Amino acid sequence: MKNDHSTLASWLKKTELLVARYLAQNESLETPVVKYSPPLELKEALDFSLGAPLNEDSLWQAVEKVLDKSVRTTHPLFLNQLFGGLQPESISAEWLSTILNPTMATFEIAPMMTILEKEVARKLSNLMGLKLGEGIMVTGGSNANLVGLLCARQFKVPDVKKRGYQGKKYTIYVSTEAHYSYEKAVHISGLGIDHMRAVRVDANGAMDPKILREMVRQDMAQGFTPLMIGATAGTTVLGAFDPIAEINKVAREYNLWLHVDAAWGGGAILSPTHRHLLKGIHLADSVTFDAHKTLNTGLIASFILCKHPGMLKQTNQGGGSEYIFHDYDNSDWDTGTYSLQCGRRPDIFKLWLLWKSRGDEGMAKIIDHLFDLAIYAKNKIETHSRFKLISSQYLNNCFQILPPNEFIDINQYTLKVRTNLVQRGKALVNYVELPNKTIFFRLVAANNQTTREDIDHLFKEIQESMELVDKIC
Repeated sequence: MKNDHSTLASWLKKTELLVARYLAQNESLETPVVKYSPPLELKEALDFSLGAPLNEDSLWQAVEKVLDKSVRTTHPLFLNQLFGGLQPESISAEWLSTILNPTMATFEIAPMMTILEKEVARKLSNLMGLKLGEGIMVTGGSNANLVGLLCARQFKVPDVKKRGYQGKKYTIYVSTEAHYSYEKAVHISGLGIDHMRAVRVDANGAMDPKILREMVRQDMAQGFTPLMIGATAGTTVLGAFDPIAEINKVAREYNLWLHVDAAWGGGAILSPTHRHLLKGIHLADSVTFDAHKTLNTGLIASFILCKHPGMLKQTNQGGGSEYIFHDYDNSDWDTGTYSLQCGRRPDIFKLWLLWKSRGDEGMAKIIDHLFDLAIYAKNKIETHSRFKLISSQYLNNCFQILPPNEFIDINQYTLKVRTNLVQRGKALVNYVELPNKTIFFRLVAANNQTTREDIDHLFKEIQESMELVDKIC
């Protein structure tokens, strides 16, 4: 059945009213970030089954229940993941992108979005010093790290693409604090998880270049062929930045591809005050960058940037010439041959519209605001008698909570306070459990909706959870 424009307009108008009410609720700190319920209780709250259609009123009631029972990631006290909040320009762009609904495979079907993507990739590449480079958007930072590995393989042993590994043993090197997506990448690419080397880190969580060099040397002596070093700019847990310039010396000494996962830390490049954290990023062969993290564009807005023009196409091209990648006057602009995907959403519109609206100075303010929150939170932690700061780097503050007496395990106590905080629904802050069973809060400043006053309120809620847990200890 064909939907006319009036039907679409009616749906959008009702959605707009619903969104306005939802966001207005988020302005109150009394609104729970999450209404905690186990899965079976959630299944009782709504009929999830599909079959007979609902009438209009019942349908919108179901939609409101879905919103009500979902985590409010745009709430100022959502500080759980490496993203949070939303920019109004990006929300508008998301809606408009859905209305346009192109695929980014060819210039013919997505002419404007193709140009936008190339322009933003050029801008990011220039900021990072990857002159004459290229870039494309992907499904997330994990996908970008995979493509970085595939580029490394294409660079080092291009015949693998057609002939396979032929019994040869290849290795890559990442730090013990690197993102878990590398393990998936070596699995998907066929290198094998056992051929991913985890390099020890220093006290701050940054890769040790001396240990890296020795591991590469030993592997080569044992008949392995090293392909790539995966450095990290902003580790997930501690927010550490690997010493890229020193790591690059090892990469050049052994002719290895240097990929930098800057999914979390890459946003610092937009701030003249903080871009020094990415010192050496210009030496990378490829870079992962997530705009949906520190720039709050909404999921997903990820890039793989590559210093070497043509490498993305060499790595990913294959098939489709019969029905989609035709030889026509604008075929040089087609981006589908640069991507692992065929269908690809125009996620670029979210970032381009935001950047066009704010300009370079406005984008820097977004980043600087998050740094201000992180510093403010650190000071709150350091001045509280029962908070123990574990680490404070970049936008990550890691801390434990001292129990009321020495007979209570600090790790389990910290976890109980966090569980109470979540179950009360007042705030959402993540925690980390290390292999040695050390447990601590990981408070990340990634939400553009959060203010200093919200940080004050967060710690009041943590204090209340402490008092409630103290009563049952």
